[in-house]
Amino acid sequence: MDRTEPVTLTNMCMIKKGEQILVIDRNEPSWPGLTFPGGHVEAHESFYDSVIREVKEETNLAIKNPRLSGIKQFFDENDHRYLVFFYIATEFTGTVKASHEGNLVWMTKEELLNHQLAYNFDRDLLVYFNDDIDEHILDDSRDELF
Repeated sequence: MDRTEPVTLTNMCMIKKGEQILVIDRNEPSWPGLTFPGGHVEAHESFYDSVIREVKEETNLAIKNPRLSGIKQFFDENDHRYLVFFYIATEFTGTVKASHEGNLVWMTKEELLNHQLAYNFDRDLLVYFNDDIDEHILDDSRDELF
């Protein structure tokens, strides 16, 4: 039995400054709306290093000590597993600067919850904001949080 499978590895990071959270309004037509900065893990790159790199590329911030807070998994249109590693960062240096990915805005949690979010991002937020939930599984037959 083969224990390997095709998988896409990605990350997303909630950056907090006191009560403010940095959000990106994505330009991506396939997933528009507010979400957190993040992206793909490159070959032979650690998950930790990938979130630091992606945040720097999308926000110009150098985050320090990002903490893994949960994961999301689903199967893409090719039936390949897709994993998103959710991080939280409260330490950073630099000045926020938007990238080609989209505009950046600091918001409170309440403001974020009252804006147009990227598809299914409201379910991701439950993982970020609830210490009792650390996994979001999304597939055709269920959408569950554990």
